[in-house]
Amino acid sequence: MLIAALFGLLPSVQGQSPQKGRASTSTASLQGKWYLQAVLPSDTSAGRVPEINFDVHQNHFSGNTGCNAMRGNVHMTDSTIAFDDQVVTTKMLCTGYNEQAFLKNLIRTDGYKIRNGMLILMVGGTEVSRWSRQIIKPKKTLKA
Repeated sequence: MLIAALFGLLPSVQGQSPQKGRASTSTASLQGKWYLQAVLPSDTSAGRVPEINFDVHQNHFSGNTGCNAMRGNVHMTDSTIAFDDQVVTTKMLCTGYNEQAFLKNLIRTDGYKIRNGMLILMVGGTEVSRWSRQIIKPKKTLKA
């Protein structure tokens, strides 16, 4: 019985990603809705704050780009994340918003970390976006 229990733990010890329907302790912290922390005015130029909602048990995500609804599959380990390149979106026209750049950055994301309650998505170790559990409006700068 002890040997069977050890073999049951072996895949997680070897660092394999969790199977569909099971989330590791670290990936479980991704579960739920996150909102993009806008850095540039163009991040929210379509009038909405982009959001992403992770279902870590089904390896699925949904949300919006700031303009269109989106959904797709995502694969996660304790520090890596990979969005399938076939993200399904609605097709509303959002003038002045570069939705393709947003989606391209999302798809090329390969890592993440959670620091001080913020989800940081990365490409090759470089931060590309920050997400929080609540909408935080960007600070307005004073003009001189």
